Amino acid sequence: MELIILLLITIAIFLGILIPIICVQKKYKRFVLKNSLAIKKIVEINSKYYFNNIEKFNLYHVYDNVNYFNVITCYDYLVYQLVFIQKKVNRALVDTLQNRKAYRTYSNEIKESCVWNEYGDVKPLANKKWLSKLEQSLFKKKILAPQIVFSIYVKLILTNINGVHQYSKSEIFFPEDIKYILVKLNQRRGSFFSDNKIWDSICRVERGKVSNRMRFSIYKRDNYRCQICGRSTNYLEIDHIIPISKGGKSTYDNLQTLCRRCNKEKGSDLY
Repeated sequence: MELIILLLITIAIFLGILIPIICVQKKYKRFVLKNSLAIKKIVEINSKYYFNNIEKFNLYHVYDNVNYFNVITCYDYLVYQLVFIQKKVNRALVDTLQNRKAYRTYSNEIKESCVWNEYGDVKPLANKKWLSKLEQSLFKKKILAPQIVFSIYVKLILTNINGVHQYSKSEIFFPEDIKYILVKLNQRRGSFFSDNKIWDSICRVERGKVSNRMRFSIYKRDNYRCQICGRSTNYLEIDHIIPISKGGKSTYDNLQTLCRRCNKEKGSDLY
């Protein structure tokens, strides 16, 4: 019983100290929000500026084949994906640049226009040091923070065939690299990319889409037999019916089982 009484007394003392502090904090906060000329000014400045919402491009891919995981780089995967999302990325690059220019003007206006510890004709509260710190804290919370740096995050993950994580690698790409790739992607001869390195990156990623799980599924679909000569052998490979070099994709309808000999004679990509 004595312990309970002691505990209750301790709680009462604690609350007796804490509640007045909370009340004073609320009083000071209300005063700052109502009377601070700096707070009023930043609210006014904020209403004049519009910043673009920038779409985030975080790219992930999971491989269950260690060879593909080792050969394909984050750069390769970025190149491949930019073929499909380059319009959105270009828009994001432009919007980010607009944000950066507007934010520079916005920041300069804040520095030139906002004055600390000014409350108009109202007399400040007693604890000026506390009042000043609170004003600066509330002021910082009202400063807009648009995205002014654009980047693309790429992460490649290696698992076993059952999906258990083994390794991963990642890289962040900034506008200089992204713009370089976009320029190269627009240098084409028909459906072919003029830059061999860009084309090699795209081909590596396209081949890497044939996972081990997908490979064994195709073997089973084709009854573990070569689709040209009909042989069943221990040396089976996956072949692109329409080669990647001619625009073929790594989809089930464009993949078939071939024996090593027929695949070599056909001259397609080996798996």
